[in-house]
Amino acid sequence: MSGIIKKLTLVLSVLVFAGCASVSKMPLQVKGKTGISIAQKSILVATVSIKNANKDSQQPTICCIFLKKDDKDLSFTEPTLISDKEKEGKTYIVSMEVTPGTTQINMIRFVRQVPLLLMATADLPFNQTIEVPANKVVYLGNIDAVIQPRTNDSQPRAGSVVPLIDQSVAGFSNGTFTATVKDQFNEDVAEIKNKFPKVANLDFVNMTLPAWKYPEQETSKPKKTKK
Repeated sequence: MSGIIKKLTLVLSVLVFAGCASVSKMPLQVKGKTGISIAQKSILVATVSIKNANKDSQQPTICCIFLKKDDKDLSFTEPTLISDKEKEGKTYIVSMEVTPGTTQINMIRFVRQVPLLLMATADLPFNQTIEVPANKVVYLGNIDAVIQPRTNDSQPRAGSVVPLIDQSVAGFSNGTFTATVKDQFNEDVAEIKNKFPKVANLDFVNMTLPAWKYPEQETSKPKKTKK
């Protein structure tokens, strides 16, 4: 029963943001494939760490990542957990599959769930536009997100104020995000290839995202491939 509840909660969490967005499992997580083709769709990958420094007993997990491609909302679920340090947070490998061309990376959604007791969400916004090259595995960087205590009203909330109790107990409505994006191409790609041998022979390209800021604080420009 708990497995069914978890799946329903995940679907509802996705639908809250995007309504009719397509929901897909992250391609590196799809089982039963001995290899992955990038002939028609390229794959975006990143390493994402999340820590709740506002309520260290309420460490979230990644629910999903939202993209926009050709005016369509896409969401990708079920990342790969590679490290769980309990109160020091978790680290994941995430992946998304898109056709080449202009793609907007909207946000990463985190959830804190205690079945039948607590369900809270926090959203790390990006609104970064990139030009996805054809036939590549595109590395977006090593993203380290932390939910800090919110100390003044000018700081955006990590999560909404409703439901009041859940969001507050999880430290999302009274917390705010800080995040860094680092270029750890060699280390992270080695980790990805080791974890997923089916992509070991594919062509990886470094397109590390720029330094993170809340979207209203920056103007997004298409990201180009690093030479």
